[in-house]
Amino acid sequence: MLNRPDKDALRAMLESQVEEKLQHDLDVVTTYATKPVPERMPYISKPTIQDKAFLRELEQMRADAETRDLIYS
Repeated sequence: MLNRPDKDALRAMLESQVEEKLQHDLDVVTTYATKPVPERMPYISKPTIQDKAFLRELEQMRADAETRDLIYS
């Protein structure tokens, strides 16, 4: 059977390989700037059915007023 190394032996082996690689080539490790924390957007409520009906009624009143102004002009 194969004699497999335990975790501590693997850890030591990997650490030695990393140290050796870093001694030969310092560009192996790339550091990046951290991402900025996104700002919270303000809460915007969705218009209700009543709000939509009110806006439709306002638009209708404006349209009627414009047509009345054009007729009487």
